[in-house]
Amino acid sequence: MNNSRKVNFGIPKLEVLHQNDGSIIIKNVITPDEWPSNIILKLMHWSTKTPETIFLAQRNHLNLWEKISYIETLKKVKSIAYFLLNHRLSEKRPLLILSGNDINHALVALACLYSKIPYSSISPAYSLFEDDLDRLGKIKEILSPGFVFADDGKKFQKAISKLVPENKALVAENPLNENYLINKIVNQNLDVDLKKADTKPNDIAKFLFTSGSTGTPKAVIQTHQMLCSNISMATKAYEFIKEEPPVLVDWIPWSHVAGGNKAFNLALYNGGTFYIDNGSPNPNDFAKTVKNLTDIGPTWYFNVPKGYELLVTEMSKNTLLAKSFFKRIKLFVYSGASMPNHVFKQMEKLSVKYTGEKIFFSAAYGASETAPMTTMPTYRCNFPGNIGVPQFGTEMKLIPFGDKFEVRLKGPHITPGYWKDEIQTSKSFDKDGFFKIGDALKFQDKSNPDLGFYFDGRLSENFKLNTGTWVSVGAVRSKILNAFGGIANDVIIVGEDQEFLSAIIIPNIINCAQIAKLDYAINKQEILSNIKLKNKIIKILKDYKNKTESKSQYIKRVIFFPHKLSRSKGEITDKGSINQMAFILNRNSLVKKLYANKLKNVINI
Repeated sequence: MNNSRKVNFGIPKLEVLHQNDGSIIIKNVITPDEWPSNIILKLMHWSTKTPETIFLAQRNHLNLWEKISYIETLKKVKSIAYFLLNHRLSEKRPLLILSGNDINHALVALACLYSKIPYSSISPAYSLFEDDLDRLGKIKEILSPGFVFADDGKKFQKAISKLVPENKALVAENPLNENYLINKIVNQNLDVDLKKADTKPNDIAKFLFTSGSTGTPKAVIQTHQMLCSNISMATKAYEFIKEEPPVLVDWIPWSHVAGGNKAFNLALYNGGTFYIDNGSPNPNDFAKTVKNLTDIGPTWYFNVPKGYELLVTEMSKNTLLAKSFFKRIKLFVYSGASMPNHVFKQMEKLSVKYTGEKIFFSAAYGASETAPMTTMPTYRCNFPGNIGVPQFGTEMKLIPFGDKFEVRLKGPHITPGYWKDEIQTSKSFDKDGFFKIGDALKFQDKSNPDLGFYFDGRLSENFKLNTGTWVSVGAVRSKILNAFGGIANDVIIVGEDQEFLSAIIIPNIINCAQIAKLDYAINKQEILSNIKLKNKIIKILKDYKNKTESKSQYIKRVIFFPHKLSRSKGEITDKGSINQMAFILNRNSLVKKLYANKLKNVINI
């Protein structure tokens, strides 16, 4: 790729050891640069070195950018920390943050890190939707919070009352207690000279909640060493960030590891600026993202595949957005789901159109338990999916599992376990101390590990057909999603103990309407039952079958699922990706009817 935008990346060095039991140990022997004991030391550093640089910015009620510098941030963090220290908070009585991304959320989280008070950012959905309050009750049972923060006391009143006695809630507006208004507290204590707490590497910084397919929350312990070592790894990987402080425009929820750990800390660690994107990749909110990216061109950009799909569609017709977005971008990063090839190629074409160069498009791989970044790509690729090699200072153990490998991980960025869950913690590590992340990987080229790996599905998602043949769900899902192009936002692969595979399509109604030559505003069922669309699907499935090597990958039956997915039942994550196992668990009757051929508008080949 001779016309690629030149950016510098760290160069890994892999050591490969083949074990007698057939497993393979791959270690990146290049260690990350030395990291601080607490990421707050970076806030203090930039407050001295570049005090007036804007650290955080957000849209205010007038839709204008409200900005706060590094030195202003540190002063406010100290004042909030002083207040929190008077409430005897600890790992046994942590602080919970209930509302979404904003400057006050950041200040409270940083105040906790400054004063050695563990905290947990909780998805706002848990607090605002009645059917999610039970999960909030589980979180209370696990953490026993001593205090909470929410942007609006009235809006979050039910959740606050459920979580803490005497409404011990710090809020930005509509306080339940006039003494707990955040601006009042900041102004009272703005000149306080508070020393940073003495933090040890293994002290708990925060808890992140993950629920997997069951919807039952688990508190993943995040130590200060995890946060600092992982962002040091990322900075060594993205070496170009050292040459120019990064500018981010980012919406990923801080209740999620990718947003709250990687994106936020990447800006803080490197003296960058973080513009809080108040949009998200759904039709109702994406216009906000468009406006924000038209105002501010990022240098490093992260999104989920659905976000990129909306972005390329908009940039194809919005020149102002495209010019702003591409003017100083160095890297695109995605995770959370498979990147459809047509989106990848469209992004590449747009970057060449507006810059004359191709921009490195990188997958990111990790989990809440890995802080998150655990592999990194080492070279540009002409197609999506390569997740690279182990991060600097990371060991990877590969256990043969059929025609693929189960991956296990070790490094300073790996969690010590789950809070108050010794059984699950014990199950999650093998006898050599490797964390069992539960995923499968495959080599790009087994004879050359330097060429990286591909994600090959969750081990727990894979199943057998009634022929006894294993189905690699991740691989099938990725291939059929690419085959459908823009017709499907996502697909769920089903067929456990059945004779053949089927797919449940989450449709892109606008693209489906274009194929059907109908107005997308009309009844969805009329669009999805249209004969032109049906014939298009049949052709795609037949072409896919002809190109597929194994019968275990054929898709013989599909149906559209045009309904709203349930966030409260774990079917959709905060990042907008679909939890395949949770969907199948919740919609088991649908799957049974699909195979009994008792549903309308089923498409067979």
